[in-house]
Amino acid sequence: MSASDWDEIKRLAADFQRAQLSSTVQKLSDRNCIEIVNKLLELNLLDVIYTADGKEYLTPQEINKEIREELDVRGGRINLVDLQQAINVDFSHIESKVNDIVRSDRSLTLVLGQLIDQSYSDKLAEEINDKLQEQGQLTIAELTKQYDLPAEFLRELVEDQLGSVIEGQIDDSDRNIIFTEQFVNRHKAKIRGAFIAVTRPVTMTNIIHHYKLQERLFYRIIEDLIATGCLAGSISGGRREKALYIPDIYTKTQSQWVDSFYRQNGYLEYDALSRLGITDAKSYIKKHFKGESLIYLQSCCVGPTISDQVEATVDEALRTASWVDIMPILPSSISMSDAALLLQQILKSKKDISMFCDTVAASDKFISSCKKPFMDMMGPKAEKAVKENPALLMPEGDKKQHLQRLAGIDDGSSGKDDRKDQRKKKAASSSKSGGGTQGREVKSKSTKKKFKGHGGGAVEEDEDQQTSSLRPGEVEFLKVEEIEEKLEEKLSDCPPEFLAEIAVELHRPLHREFQQIVKSVFLQASGTASGSGRKKTHGELQDKISGLWTNAKLFEKALSSFNEDTQGHLSRHLLKTICSDITNQCFCAVAVEHMMSMADESQMNPETRVKLLAKLPEDVKGPFSKLHTSLNSSNVDAFFNCLDDVCGPSLLGIMLKKPDKKKERQLVFNHRQALLEQVSSEDDHAMALHLAVVILYLTFTGNMVHAPGRCVPQIIMFLGELMPKESHQLLTRCQDLVVKSIKLHGPDDKDDLGTINAELKELLPQIKEIAVKMKKSAANGNNKEPSES
Repeated sequence: MSASDWDEIKRLAADFQRAQLSSTVQKLSDRNCIEIVNKLLELNLLDVIYTADGKEYLTPQEINKEIREELDVRGGRINLVDLQQAINVDFSHIESKVNDIVRSDRSLTLVLGQLIDQSYSDKLAEEINDKLQEQGQLTIAELTKQYDLPAEFLRELVEDQLGSVIEGQIDDSDRNIIFTEQFVNRHKAKIRGAFIAVTRPVTMTNIIHHYKLQERLFYRIIEDLIATGCLAGSISGGRREKALYIPDIYTKTQSQWVDSFYRQNGYLEYDALSRLGITDAKSYIKKHFKGESLIYLQSCCVGPTISDQVEATVDEALRTASWVDIMPILPSSISMSDAALLLQQILKSKKDISMFCDTVAASDKFISSCKKPFMDMMGPKAEKAVKENPALLMPEGDKKQHLQRLAGIDDGSSGKDDRKDQRKKKAASSSKSGGGTQGREVKSKSTKKKFKGHGGGAVEEDEDQQTSSLRPGEVEFLKVEEIEEKLEEKLSDCPPEFLAEIAVELHRPLHREFQQIVKSVFLQASGTASGSGRKKTHGELQDKISGLWTNAKLFEKALSSFNEDTQGHLSRHLLKTICSDITNQCFCAVAVEHMMSMADESQMNPETRVKLLAKLPEDVKGPFSKLHTSLNSSNVDAFFNCLDDVCGPSLLGIMLKKPDKKKERQLVFNHRQALLEQVSSEDDHAMALHLAVVILYLTFTGNMVHAPGRCVPQIIMFLGELMPKESHQLLTRCQDLVVKSIKLHGPDDKDDLGTINAELKELLPQIKEIAVKMKKSAANGNNKEPSES
């Protein structure tokens, strides 16, 4: 290619870039045109865009020109999709060129795929203004729906053109609402006219619906009208659905009626204010009468006029030591419950006066004067009660014996001797009270007796309130009905309801005073008031408890010889027997001390102890309750600690002194002699074996053991290391036979049982001989010290 040809190609390329492709092609033949264009494209000397069908080429300048021409033809707003179809090039080229045009020309805007120029925006503003002037109010939502443009674009357009092209204003409370001044004035005129004619409260929603007002604009206008004084009224409830407009004329009429009624009557009823249309009457009164000292009741409020009158009447009753009913001096519309609340408020600042029957105020002096007629009756009634019913005030049994017991008098009667014999037998018979020979545990029929009160009948707790406080050992003075009858004779001018409440008020204090008088009469009659009698009785109690305590301490020494499981059985047995006897003695002593009706200690059981605990004072109940509870454990030391507290100087005042070695040896010797006497006369195989084992343990260890029948095998096992082998085998054989005889109870076992009993009968003399004649020096091999099993 020559230089002249190359220059011609460059010139043609420049023509292509500056003008349409078709005008350039007209100068050349089609064949030459195609060759030239292809050559220019190969040399990158030509920047053109193919049409969608590939038949035409467009330069960028031509595309820009056609975009603007299409925008003008469409009235300043065209969708990019429509633009692509009109120019017939790929959409990406259209989108790219439109973005370049928008960046270079600020009069054009691209909104949601639509190209908009300034002329269209101006025309749109004019249309919006025409529509606004026609309707008076427009919303951005309506414009968005009509023009299919985003709300933000329309809002910016309106704000830019507001005051110039668009004649109107934007609602301060909602930026999406536009209205004209004439529209606001029309609404204001409607609202002002409607509410000027109102003379009673009306609901806002009713006015809005009736006059077809705009709700948002309505509340703003009416609040402005009220603030500027164009409307004389107030809004109750804010902008809620049930908001009310209350005209001042209505409020003024209400206030005048309330003031007039209060000045004339001295009180205000909540229902009456509700009928006037005041919804919260109590709040209205508090706000209306700020400086007034009112008393607010359930259905009304009372002013100082009535409250001062009631207070003066109460003061007069207090001064004259009388009573007064405030109902006659109150307005008839005040209910009984409100009168009671009013009297409570007034009596808060008063002393020595009480309220009865809700509306009666009675001075304490008047109530005390009502007690005087009954005081003269107490002395003779107390003497008669002690004379006729001594069993209510002392432990059950013969009166003479109990008086002697309380006074500590020994008249040499057979009853006293019998008790001495019983105690001697009890101490000697280890099988019953501490000898460790209770025998095997077998089922026996219960011999508990019901605790009986006055008249021999079983004591039952009265469900009636007036006698619920009457305890066994107490004598009732008068019932509430009897007190009421006596009061009616003395106070005939008092209402029956008032007398009934006075009777209930007096019943408990009269009962307490009567019990003190009865106690005093009883002490004088029984002689327990004398110091010598109390001292002697206390000495007997100390001897009993000290003796049982000493036995328990001696039996405690045997516990260390056995393993932990056996120790538990022995400890529980000791607590259930001797320790329970000690506890019963303590409970009987405290019952006599507090003048309570209580069975003899031989009939005391856990149930009676629990009932007695419920009647004791709190300061006494605590230590005795712990003592009672300690019997249910397996810790003997805990029981002894609780016993020390009960026997302390603040309660029973009993000194527990450990015996010296000489006295302790004497006690052990006496215990052994009692066991030997009992085993010699015992014919029951199981009991004889039990006694023999206990005696042998005492022989080899020097300690007394208090064991139940279930622990006999453990003691025999312990003795195996201490006694001769032959003797121990006899004990073991006898133990096996006794166990077999206990298990054989059926009719088919008579033969086997006969054989076993015959063999036991042969072994019994040998067992007794071993128990009586065995000496510690006769132990098998060398004498070994006792070791734990």
